[in-house]
Amino acid sequence: MFNNHSNYFIYFQLAKVGTFSYFLFPIIGKKKYLCMLLQTNDSKMKKIFTIVLLTILSMTAHAQMKTLQNNENEDSTISVVSYFCKNDTMEYQRVQGKMKIVDKDTTQRGEITEKFMIVVTDSTANGYKMELIPLSCEIKDIDNDYQIRMASLLWEEIKGLRCRFTTDELGSVQHIENWREIRDVLKKSYVTVFDSLYASLPVLDSVMPRKQLENMTFLGCSTEDGIKEQFDELEMLFGLHGSVVTMEPSESDDISEAGYPTHTRIESYYSAPKDEYDIDGDYVINARTDTKLSGDDVKDLLSTTLSFFLTEEITDSVKKYTNEALTDKKEGMTITNHEQYCYFFNGWPKLMQKIVEINLAGLVRRIEYDSIEWTKRHWN
Repeated sequence: MFNNHSNYFIYFQLAKVGTFSYFLFPIIGKKKYLCMLLQTNDSKMKKIFTIVLLTILSMTAHAQMKTLQNNENEDSTISVVSYFCKNDTMEYQRVQGKMKIVDKDTTQRGEITEKFMIVVTDSTANGYKMELIPLSCEIKDIDNDYQIRMASLLWEEIKGLRCRFTTDELGSVQHIENWREIRDVLKKSYVTVFDSLYASLPVLDSVMPRKQLENMTFLGCSTEDGIKEQFDELEMLFGLHGSVVTMEPSESDDISEAGYPTHTRIESYYSAPKDEYDIDGDYVINARTDTKLSGDDVKDLLSTTLSFFLTEEITDSVKKYTNEALTDKKEGMTITNHEQYCYFFNGWPKLMQKIVEINLAGLVRRIEYDSIEWTKRHWN
């Protein structure tokens, strides 16, 4: 459950402790970076501005492919529809991680492996009642920073938390039935995490006031929609249910939800069985989406976002060096989403994969990977 900005962790994709704090952990994760921010030394600021920039801007990179095509010829389309039964059970393993590439050097930032179970507790004419049950979580602290430590701490607080949800008859998630219970547990858990974070880095409060961070974090989990976003594994597994996609490759140009030009290519096909677990009628949907931001777009987005949670002094310092670094960089930033959704014939998700590549003006590349794959199944 751990997202860009949740495994059963509430997808803290490497420490999502609230939407905005996810972006900050790579910045405050090590004391040396925090000291650089406070000192606002020119040479030091230039070294870390890309860290700040990539973590903030990656909020634009996480949007599930939605541009599915309707086609009047049913023989050339695939419908993503659930045919589940009461007591159906699926176990999954989710792996999330990040890599940073500068020149030819690749650095692994960390990895989270989570196992969870989804059970159909009831089947009605209007849809299904289901439950997500966490099983285990392994967090690799590759870079020895606070980001991974905060993820470990949050997991310990919420590892027994189950999510009861409903879907419509096609399998699309509709409601989180126990969202208020989840909200209360999360808020308590976030306080524990913040206690540890600010105790470890006392100077942090002068850069990012704790009260401000808490308010934004609590706001993100104060409604049912907010809780639904926390469990982004549900969107990854069931987000395309109810959709129809053409089997002919299709391409389109559009504007993203954030307002930036995008180009999308989608294709789908029925996959041939490769082993004893595959079944005739299993299908695959592939998509690639390229989103481009100009240098001015990057500056505007960074300026707007930073002001939400950093002090004015720090915000002005980061903006200054961002503007200098992006001068004459016409390409700005390119975000490429590679997505693959593999389903069993009955609509149960088999393997869901996402790879997001962020290329910042040719200065640095960041790759985020996220996969959910089935490990056990019991169907009635």
